[in-house]
Amino acid sequence: MVDHTIVGNKKKLSSREERGGNLVSIQPYDNTSRAYKKETPKRAETSFGFYLTIAVWVFLVIFLFFIYEMVVETWERLK
Repeated sequence: MVDHTIVGNKKKLSSREERGGNLVSIQPYDNTSRAYKKETPKRAETSFGFYLTIAVWVFLVIFLFFIYEMVVETWERLK
């Protein structure tokens, strides 16, 4: 059988502010000061298409240079 006299003698729970040993302060946290902060614009990432375009241009310049050299060499041999 349960002794109800012990349960009835319990103190009413006090609020967190009244209890001792709080490690965290009871101050309310205000995050509204950062809520409307202007966002810093992100730097646009360079896309794959940009790198592909650069690679194609470099390839074309080198290719045309070798074609030009081949034509000049052939012309000098035939002279």
